[in-house]
Amino acid sequence: MNRCECPTEESLGCLTNLSAMAARNYLTRQLALHGIDMTIEQFKVMVVLWKEGVSTQQTIADFVGKDKASVTRLIAGLEKRSLIGRATDKNDKRCNLVTLTPQGVSLEKPTMEVLDEATRYLHRGIDPDELAITLRVLKQMCQTLNYTQKESE
Repeated sequence: MNRCECPTEESLGCLTNLSAMAARNYLTRQLALHGIDMTIEQFKVMVVLWKEGVSTQQTIADFVGKDKASVTRLIAGLEKRSLIGRATDKNDKRCNLVTLTPQGVSLEKPTMEVLDEATRYLHRGIDPDELAITLRVLKQMCQTLNYTQKESE
């Protein structure tokens, strides 16, 4: 079944997937239009670092929802562009600490402004009460699925 055949009007999973893909594509285009050369996955890595300042690769992998090998490639790409740096943790030689460079720090404000603008655009025309309900339901689903996943492990 291709994407066009998905019974969207009957499936919460299909609708959330389609809306997530559309939002992701929109944000990617907006970043590019504002001269920010960053994929959504790279953006997620940067968000962790903008929030935490320093992070381990494992913490980043957990947030991004990717395996360590994929995150290592994302980090390498950002490091090659001089947005982040890596160093071995002095307390645990098996662990790499990832930090922002000055260029990485300087991207936070313009990137978050694009995200805020994109979010306002995506939410336009949606009743605030309905949006609040939708967000609450989706958060509950995430909590339920995460709980179920941990419970079954």
